[in-house]
Amino acid sequence: MNVEAIHDDLKQHFDEDLENIRQFLRQPSISYTGEGIAETAQAVADLIAGLGGEAGVVQMPGHPIVYGELWQDAPKTLLIYGMYDVMPTDEDGWMAEPFGAEIHDLPGLGPSVICRGAVNTKGPLAAFFTAMQSIRRVEGKLPVNLLFAIEGEEEMGSRSFPAFAQEYAEKLKRADAVLFPFFEQDEAGMPSLVLGTKGMLYVELICTGGEWGGPTDRGIHGSYNAWVKSPVWRLTRALASFVDDDENILVDGFFDDVRPLPAREAALLDEQIDAGRFDAGAFREAYAVRQLKDSDDRRAWHRLFSQPQLNIDGLFAGYTGPETKTVLPHQATAKVDVRMVPDMDPDRVLAGLRAHLDKGGFTDIEIKVYNKYPWSKLSLDEPAVQAMIRTYQGLHGELELWPINPGSAPYYVFERLLGLPYVTGGLGHGSRQHSSNEYCTVAGILEFERSMVTFLDEFTRGPAAPQGEEHE
Repeated sequence: MNVEAIHDDLKQHFDEDLENIRQFLRQPSISYTGEGIAETAQAVADLIAGLGGEAGVVQMPGHPIVYGELWQDAPKTLLIYGMYDVMPTDEDGWMAEPFGAEIHDLPGLGPSVICRGAVNTKGPLAAFFTAMQSIRRVEGKLPVNLLFAIEGEEEMGSRSFPAFAQEYAEKLKRADAVLFPFFEQDEAGMPSLVLGTKGMLYVELICTGGEWGGPTDRGIHGSYNAWVKSPVWRLTRALASFVDDDENILVDGFFDDVRPLPAREAALLDEQIDAGRFDAGAFREAYAVRQLKDSDDRRAWHRLFSQPQLNIDGLFAGYTGPETKTVLPHQATAKVDVRMVPDMDPDRVLAGLRAHLDKGGFTDIEIKVYNKYPWSKLSLDEPAVQAMIRTYQGLHGELELWPINPGSAPYYVFERLLGLPYVTGGLGHGSRQHSSNEYCTVAGILEFERSMVTFLDEFTRGPAAPQGEEHE
């Protein structure tokens, strides 16, 4: 494959590619409301067909999954995993219409596309297709066969994806590896590669008035708190019992199954920290965080990659509108997520939360489970991982290797159900996912396209001697 010629073609067609990507971003696809889901699923199927492939919108109990195939008589096959759904846009502070895909000049970053899904992950998904079109223009066909499984419920915990994977297992297992295209450069331009992902448990803790006290079926006048207990106070006490003042988790047995970082990965992490590639200061600045939980940056990085978390995502009860309204709510709710590391088991973690509440006298507090799936890990020596490493080295020169993604994705489906290795990657930068003014840089889109072309070239060359120690 003439990589240089394809890179030149990408530059020549970039204005057109950029507009196509922006057009795709302008279509809302909010998983929690369903807005635009059907339309976006069909748009993804059309992108696959536009490459010359066959695609269908597979109806599931939740949102549909787009399955497609593009056979090129190639010796290797990649399964392209992606998501076309996005989070709601209800945050304050948007500088532009959330689905306008407007281009604004951001300080220190340059021209950037502001849009929900710009980085997570409709932007990379659309740019993958524009990169593939460039290969077709120059080479006539792709160097690999492609399978596609693009879901619409990732932001809801990929609720339909395991059942889909089981139903389509024989088709999906024809792949040699899985690729999740993503913008992986940080604000300073450093690309990263993750060797797995944490598991997810997402629950609501619901406290309702009952035998213990409190109003049982509706909010009442706030003055009655003088002699009626409050579900809000009760829930906040229960939440506070989960951690100490430094947010160390106090749930019995919570850490029993936590496996330390493998020695090789811990050593690689320390080497990268010593080389200055992991900069906690850059994170603090980019995310407006003044202080991390650990004052020592080295320990903080190890904590991020080796420890689980118990996070409160939201609290709501009673009146939260403008001005005043005195009310004693009958119910209070907290949204909580746990990110699990190897070798934690989601069912054991859930049982531990229940036991902790019961032990504290909060047997009445309901736990409602929304998402629950395990962690996943892969080897640094996987050919797809090595191909992405060579891609970063060839186009950028260096990279960060992350022992695990602090976030979560349903990679266990590939590892445990399908037995497939996977890799997440691509150059390009974007940020503020799940927040106002989500963005990706315009320049980064072109870099991402170039990296996808280079990755396919590296992947199709076959395995090389594993790289790691001398490059991380």
